[in-house]
Amino acid sequence: MTPEKLNSLFDRIKETRIAVIGDFCLDVYWEIDMSTSEISIETGLPTYPVRTQRYSLGGAGNVVANLAALGVKEISAFAVLGHDMFASELLAQLNQFGVNLKGIQFQNVEWDTPVYIKRIRDGKERSRIDFSNFNRLQDAVAEKIIVALQKNLAHFDIVIVNQQLIHGLHSPHFRQLLAALIKTNKEKLFLLDSRDCGNDYDGSIRKINEHEAMSLCGEQAAPDTKISEQKVTEAARELAKRWQEVFFITRGENGLFVVDNDTVTEIPAVIVQGEVDTVGAGDTMLAAIAATLAAGGSFQDAGELGALATAITVKKLHQCGTASPQEIKVLQETQGVV
Repeated sequence: MTPEKLNSLFDRIKETRIAVIGDFCLDVYWEIDMSTSEISIETGLPTYPVRTQRYSLGGAGNVVANLAALGVKEISAFAVLGHDMFASELLAQLNQFGVNLKGIQFQNVEWDTPVYIKRIRDGKERSRIDFSNFNRLQDAVAEKIIVALQKNLAHFDIVIVNQQLIHGLHSPHFRQLLAALIKTNKEKLFLLDSRDCGNDYDGSIRKINEHEAMSLCGEQAAPDTKISEQKVTEAARELAKRWQEVFFITRGENGLFVVDNDTVTEIPAVIVQGEVDTVGAGDTMLAAIAATLAAGGSFQDAGELGALATAITVKKLHQCGTASPQEIKVLQETQGVV
């Protein structure tokens, strides 16, 4: 992608409207400083004093943050939250990006806003505290959120479908409803990023990583296992026959594949030196692909923008970073054409 083409793409992204439906989460960081710890009179146990606290969007929320950073004109969120204080903070975070929240639903029982509390002590993350493991989505709530999306579907250039929680939005009933919506709206672009439902939602464009690709083909590989290009290519061809749709396979420092029937196109990663933090890189890639396709760009363009954007965010340590058009343009000028 030339600098001129990149500039044109960003101009078009400024006019896009994107919906995000999925597992919206809140990431919480508590820095524990034991220098002022006391022994509790009530329990006889040491207290854990919090020196600093930080809250940020996670899950589908981080996808939204990345879309906003890329300059997307309008972002609409479709999610289920609980009636709790964490929902208030999550909504406040989304409001900072001007997100349309009319698609947010609330469930009164058997639903907590998904939260990951990360306790940092002596510079190291300790055991995490999670909210959402006991969530059960009611069928009536699933129907409300799908109806809300369906009513506004024509307004969006693309719909991002996010799934990362086992006990999240994607209940069996919800999956059935969303699959039917995708099937009956074949002209609409749906982009799927799913940890556990990769074989669901026929008709969507999928973004998976190489380990997920192997798993979908019946081969399990530990997250830190190096997978050869040949094996990933074989998995890509098998999935292409199964899905009959274009999809992306991300490969970390090895770039990504764009798979279209029998054609597997490799897009190399930008070389990044020094320490990196890959947390949230998949969300950055997803947002870049979605923004490009929403703006009428090609699958090749989408992969190239994703490679540039993720090269920026992995250098932002200890955070789920985002990449702005200006940062991407500067990187392209210094690194050359991807």
